[in-house]
Amino acid sequence: MKQQIETRLAAAVQDLPPEKILQVIDFAGYLRSKYAPDAPQRGSSEAILQALEQVGPLQFAPEELDTLLAEIQMMREMDMETDMVEQGLIRKVGTRRWTRYVL
Repeated sequence: MKQQIETRLAAAVQDLPPEKILQVIDFAGYLRSKYAPDAPQRGSSEAILQALEQVGPLQFAPEELDTLLAEIQMMREMDMETDMVEQGLIRKVGTRRWTRYVL
């Protein structure tokens, strides 16, 4: 049975361009990780390390890593501001064009 499925899968991807075949492989990896009995929790350090083992080291274009890190920092600051507003530590004052936080 498994041999027949593998044959059908090979026939199904045979005429696809390489980038589409890579998408099929990525999807198979997703299914494998999703339904694995001892799969680490998504986003955990163990899951990230497993993913890096499968794809190899990350490669970035010039300045891309700096941009990503700056965006992550901006999101953290936005989360902190939201938490402070929800806790009543600061108030959000302003219009759609500008926002100011006051104690």
